[in-house]
Amino acid sequence: MTPRTLTTAAALAAALSCLPAAAQSRPDEDAMFGGSSESETPAGATPTAPSSTNASAPPAQPPAVEQSGREETRDEQALSGTSSQEAFGSEEHVDDPLKIGGQFYLRAIAQGNQGVSFGSTPFSAPTLVDGYFDARPTDRLRGMVVGRLSFDPTQGSQTISFLGTNSSDGSTTTPGTVRSNPRVLLDQAWLRFDIDHTVFVTAGKQHVKWGTSRFWNPTDFLSPQRRDPLAVFDARTGASMLKLHVPWEAKGWNFYGIAMLDNAGPAFTLGRIGGAARAEVVLGESEIGASAVLQRGRKPRFGLDISSALGPLDVYAEAALKKGSDTPLYRLPAGVSIQQLIEEAEDLEIHGPQDLVQLQKLSIESYTPGGLTPQVSGGANYTFAYSENDSATVGVEYFYNSTGYSTAIAYPYLIAQGVYQPFYVGKHYAGLYGVLTGPGSWDKTSFILSTLGNLSDRSFTTRLDVLHRVLSYLSIEAYAAANYGTKGGEFRFALDEPPFQVDGKAFVPAPTVQAGVGLRINL
Repeated sequence: MTPRTLTTAAALAAALSCLPAAAQSRPDEDAMFGGSSESETPAGATPTAPSSTNASAPPAQPPAVEQSGREETRDEQALSGTSSQEAFGSEEHVDDPLKIGGQFYLRAIAQGNQGVSFGSTPFSAPTLVDGYFDARPTDRLRGMVVGRLSFDPTQGSQTISFLGTNSSDGSTTTPGTVRSNPRVLLDQAWLRFDIDHTVFVTAGKQHVKWGTSRFWNPTDFLSPQRRDPLAVFDARTGASMLKLHVPWEAKGWNFYGIAMLDNAGPAFTLGRIGGAARAEVVLGESEIGASAVLQRGRKPRFGLDISSALGPLDVYAEAALKKGSDTPLYRLPAGVSIQQLIEEAEDLEIHGPQDLVQLQKLSIESYTPGGLTPQVSGGANYTFAYSENDSATVGVEYFYNSTGYSTAIAYPYLIAQGVYQPFYVGKHYAGLYGVLTGPGSWDKTSFILSTLGNLSDRSFTTRLDVLHRVLSYLSIEAYAAANYGTKGGEFRFALDEPPFQVDGKAFVPAPTVQAGVGLRINL
């Protein structure tokens, strides 16, 4: 293995120790580009209803809040802005059909690690600049283009991509990918119109999110990337597709048909175009969604999600089902224990990651599971008043991942193979959260306290987010997080104990705390 490969592999593993450090998550477009109201509901506010979120239009609430808006309302409102006039039959024109705006998002993030001095603490300062062109020549025709520029002055002109899920610019990458800095991306580029006020068509690169859960969304099939569940700004970019939406207004039901052009890689032949279908129905106080996705090169996936009121509680659940796995899984051979693996490593001279991988190749075997491999998440939240004008929300969530791992022993190997998936690598997870919005006289401040735990490897992270709107277009965000539990687990990952050492020295120290601050201007 060359020195460059050694450096890349080391950086890949080191990046994992920073996983809980927030890549702040995307709001819907009114929050992204500035809404008419100065108040802002936090991204941590609890989702209670419909399971489909289309963030293709400039947004009003962050994604966790916007989940409760119906797709019918979104599509129809996106086509019928109050400032434009119908011109299909009357030849009337719109005086100002084009809106231009964007956001400027500055962040500073520090990651404390065990045994690392203050002066050697890793630091980054990622910057995102989004700009949009929103054209509405008529009430029934709309086009949107959103471009993104990302830059980190603490990095060189080229940076190594560690884990695509946590990329600060929302791009999809594989571990070890070398990227330019600064970097320009296309976030959205879509055209929307209706056919006889019955079928709503959206074509192009767009955001469509499925699922009702707060932290884990196994049924979010249409995004190539997994969302960072702790982030308050979802930096993922959109996916190219053709979406047909047919609402049944009398019932409040919605039906979707989607052709997918890049979800599982570029669809450069007709046979590579993926297909998806979804139905959302309302039954009493419950909203139920059923979805299916078929793509060449990937297992067929089926999903079911529900949200409902149960007495004073809002409950939700979602389940994704497929047969087998799209990527190989890894395990210790029968009869080989973790202790035996450690003893085997101690008999070898491990001079670098390549020796560690070679050891694991001898001791870890790949396999493809047979039968069904479900992923299920669900939870409940409760909102209560603690004063005459103030309320708080508390909630709990659980996630079962049948293709996850019960031990952390395979994590370094997964990283080396480029198949490590943050927040979806364990078999059992749980989350707790609480939200305060505008408590007391702090009308423009929100607090979000979250704790996530990988119950399989017994590692945890707790994070406090504070969001404050200073001016109509300026938001200040700050967070602090702590990592604890089993050393070497997902949320306290380390390579500083046998067999994970290089020349007897720590390879990756365990993370302890993270802190970050952000400034966001919407124009």
